[in-house]
Amino acid sequence: MNLKSQHNKSCTAQEDSIQPLVERDHKISLPVFHGLQRFLTELNVAQTTNRQSYRAAHIKNRLLEQWFGWNNPVTREFLNNSVTEDPAYIQRSINRYLDNGRCTEIDGYLYPSESLTEDMADICMRARTPHEWGKSLIKLSVSRQILGLTCLICERGDDPLREVSGQLIRVELSIWEQLLSQRNLHLSSSELANRSRIQKSTLTTLLDAAMKHKLFISFIDVEDERITRWALNPRHSRNKYVKSVLEGTVGTSVR
Repeated sequence: MNLKSQHNKSCTAQEDSIQPLVERDHKISLPVFHGLQRFLTELNVAQTTNRQSYRAAHIKNRLLEQWFGWNNPVTREFLNNSVTEDPAYIQRSINRYLDNGRCTEIDGYLYPSESLTEDMADICMRARTPHEWGKSLIKLSVSRQILGLTCLICERGDDPLREVSGQLIRVELSIWEQLLSQRNLHLSSSELANRSRIQKSTLTTLLDAAMKHKLFISFIDVEDERITRWALNPRHSRNKYVKSVLEGTVGTSVR
């Protein structure tokens, strides 16, 4: 068997290995997935460094869900009880949001600032996320479904990748999008950078971290050995979890 035949056989085996992850993809609503992807990308795209980890992003997403999904002010105690994170880290995150003018604290309740509310409205318009203005104290209401899914899909528990930049979510969703639409045609590194709107140097760092923990599978393109293509590792618990979120089999977020 020549080298190309061996490579083709290897790639076929790899493609076969990811089938169980999507064999029931008829349960996944593509319109909902694309709405989630657009929203998370626009929410995350302003982040240009590797400093904000999934830990911080999950706290922020929980705040956004309560503020703009349920129009509820939030107490520090609520966050301590609803976010699986070190309470000291939660308090530091809240204080940072206060210092940056992203929220205000009145009588022990946290409210979004006007600038954050306006930014959220802009994000929703760019992402085509359902939203509306009202007369309540928190004036903006955003799709509860999208905000709830955002919280669920950004929850990593004790996964070591929780320390990685929150930009990784854009990489994950880009690979998921390709898997759900053209599962036998995997994205190259350049295509992945373009889809996720991440600079190649940053993408390389994220991919290295993901590969270290076996989140993705990489393989050489059949036609051009200079090109690396990317797929999801179906055996990784994170990918199984995301699949269950997209299928709606994971419990909803806390109100």
